[in-house]
Amino acid sequence: MRNLTVIAGGKTVAERFEALMRLHYEPLYRAAYRFTRSIQESEDLVQEVCVRALPRLDEIEALDQPRYWLMRVLYRLAVDASRRYERRHVESLDALDTATLVSADPDPADEAEAAGARELLDRAWQRMDDDQRLLLALHDIEGYSLAELREVTGLKEGTLKSRLHRARLRLGKLLRQENGHSVPLGFGAAQ
Repeated sequence: MRNLTVIAGGKTVAERFEALMRLHYEPLYRAAYRFTRSIQESEDLVQEVCVRALPRLDEIEALDQPRYWLMRVLYRLAVDASRRYERRHVESLDALDTATLVSADPDPADEAEAAGARELLDRAWQRMDDDQRLLLALHDIEGYSLAELREVTGLKEGTLKSRLHRARLRLGKLLRQENGHSVPLGFGAAQ
């Protein structure tokens, strides 16, 4: 049997690390998936965060908000990965189980419209810059505040606001291009 080091309080390093990751794994995975749109790449990114977090467990546990540190590592790894690989496979929303995306009893017209909107959004999302996609995923989808994003990215609040604004404009423009006319999804008309 392995010899585990016991830390004060009776918890091993493995138990402490497992407790930390149990709290933060799901948000890390969701953010990674929103960025990569790939289950395998998301798992790889989160695993790499874990690899980097374990040796710094004492430091992370001492933080008031360890999730910010973990998200910052995830953000940097995701940006680095996108810079290393110009093209990579992005899983389409069509490959997902549509039963989880559509209500239990949709009528066929609503289902077709929703599938078309998902396809339109997926195509526009894939055409966005990686940095824009990541910021929108963290802020608009995952709900991170500007203060939290400042902690994660290391960018100033004004820079984050302008990048988020440009990302939303870009997504709106791409949606209009994909749709061939104005988009009724609440995106501004500014180009």
